[in-house]
Amino acid sequence: MTRSKHAPKYSGPNCSGTCQCGHSWEDHHLSMVMRQEYIEDTKEVYIPEECLFYGCNEAGGLDAEGNEHCWKYRDEKWPDEHN
Repeated sequence: MTRSKHAPKYSGPNCSGTCQCGHSWEDHHLSMVMRQEYIEDTKEVYIPEECLFYGCNEAGGLDAEGNEHCWKYRDEKWPDEHN
């Protein structure tokens, strides 16, 4: 049985490491990858989620004024349909 390759979320030739919100993947909540196949395919051990640049916990995903900012990392190199 052949499995499909996973695409990197924040590294590799089709990724810049910067989210469309303007912040690095490292400024986002980083969830640990649990699928060994994903790690083997991408060499990424995290999945970046909501932006934490302006704060974490209840402030995660919000800007400095508490408005919606970024709920999920979307690389700036990705086309709109990839979101």
